[in-house]
Formats: sequence, structure tokens, C-alpha cells
Amino acid sequence: MSTPDIPATTALTAGQLLRQAREQRKLSVADVALQLNLRVNLVQQIETDQLDSTMLVTFVRGYLRAYARLVKLPEQQVLLAFEQQNGGSADPAKPMRTFSNRAELQATENRFMWVTYAMGFILVLMLVLWWWQTAGPVAENTPGQPATMQQTSLETIDNTIVSATDQSTAAANSSAELTDLGQEADVTVATPDLADDNAVDANPEPVSTATVDAQADVITMAFSDNCWIDVLDAEGNRIAYGTKEAGYTMTVTGKAPFVVTLGNPSVVQITLNNKPFDMSSLPAGRVAKFTLAESD
Repeated sequence: MSTPDIPATTALTAGQLLRQAREQRKLSVADVALQLNLRVNLVQQIETDQLDSTMLVTFVRGYLRAYARLVKLPEQQVLLAFEQQNGGSADPAKPMRTFSNRAELQATENRFMWVTYAMGFILVLMLVLWWWQTAGPVAENTPGQPATMQQTSLETIDNTIVSATDQSTAAANSSAELTDLGQEADVTVATPDLADDNAVDANPEPVSTATVDAQADVITMAFSDNCWIDVLDAEGNRIAYGTKEAGYTMTVTGKAPFVVTLGNPSVVQITLNNKPFDMSSLPAGRVAKFTLAESD
């Protein structure tokens, strides 16, 4: 059964154009439905121009474009026929806009994330600077402890000397009383003992300030630039710690050997018991840790 010829003066509808192109390519309705992933009855409605009136025009245009591409028809020709059939404008439909603001939200979240990272970095930097500045005064006060110990030792020595002097005076007074009573023999025997006792008591072991100072080694450090230091004595006591400024001269005492850590050894001059320490073997511009002791 042949399809009746349509007069040339009669404009073909979009469905008729698509059906003719399908038949020329010898495709069935089921083949078109399978390739376009549509229902068979929907393909039949497109070819008979009997689409559901409730269907959005945007979807109809999409079906017509897909069908036209399948049967190798110009899309604009099919759409123009559809617009003329429905009495609408032949202008092409405007592309759909997406109202999703996900990209904008993502960009805003990224900016807030970077701002948060920057604030966290600044807070950590301020905390480090605060710790760096507060560590210096504490370290400078630490060397005062040996001086306090020396003062306590000196007071103890002074008290011992005063006590020995008082005992010597009391012994001399007793010797005089015995002489007045005429106990010459006893005095003769006792006096040497008292004199020996007085000599021992009046001259205690020569523990003086010079002796105490001689037992403690003295370190002097002169800084030509800012430098971080850490000094431990032989007993493991931290006697100096922190950052010292340029032009500062520090003197600490303790028991050698010392374990010294310097952030920049090239800016520090060290003397131990008024003897200069050779710094030439230490690396410049790098942290150096070494043992400081008097050479044999």
C-alpha cells in the first residue's frame, strides 16, 4: 500500500517529515523508539502530530531534534514546521538556564577556608613570638641561683668563725680565773690544751669566698648579634636559656664541663675562667652543640 502523494503546495508537518525520512531509511517505529530510548506510542504520536497537549514544548522540541538527527533531517526544518503547525514563533528556543548556585557556594566556601587557614597561621605565629620573648627573662634570672647558694655558704662560714672566736674567749677567761686561785700546776697543764683548742677553733678550715668561687667555673658570653642559647652544667642544671640580644654580655657560674647549644655560634665570644674558647671549629650560621671545659 503506497502513501498518497502530498501536493507540493501543502506544507508538511513535523511528524510527516520525520515519517517520510524514516520510511526512506527503511526503519520501523520500533527501531526508532529503541534508538531514541522512547516508547513506541510516543514515536507514533510524534509522526501523527498528536502529542499530549500537557507535554512541555521544551520536551517536544527535544524529541523532534533527536528524531531529525536520527533520520538525517535538518533540525531547523523540522522545528520550523512544528512552529508553523502550532502557530508559534519560528525563533529557536532559548537554552535552558540552570538555577543551581552550587558553584558560587563552592567558591565562597573556598574563600572562607583560606581565610580560616590564614587566621590560624597568624595565631600560631603570635604564640611562638610570645613564647620566644618571655623565655629570655626567665633564662637570665636562672644564673642567680648559684649566687644565692654562695651567699648562704658565706653566712655559714662567718657564723662558724664567730662561734670559734667566742669559744676561744671563754677558754681564756677560764684560764685567768684558775691562775688567780693559785692552781698553777693545773693551769700549766690545762693552758697548753686550751691554747691548742683555741688554735684549732680560732683557725677553722680556710673555707672562704675565694675557695667557693674557685670551685665554680665562670662562663662569659659576649653577643654581637641576636642568638638563642642553652647551657647545662655538669650536674644537668640549666644555668642559661633563651634569646640574647646583640651587644649583651652574660656571665654565669656552674660546674664544668658545660653542654652549650648555640643558634648562631659565629656571633658569640666565650671565655671560661677568663680563658677564651676557640669558636673557629664550629659551623657558622647553623645550630651548634658542644662541650665546654678547660683544656688539660
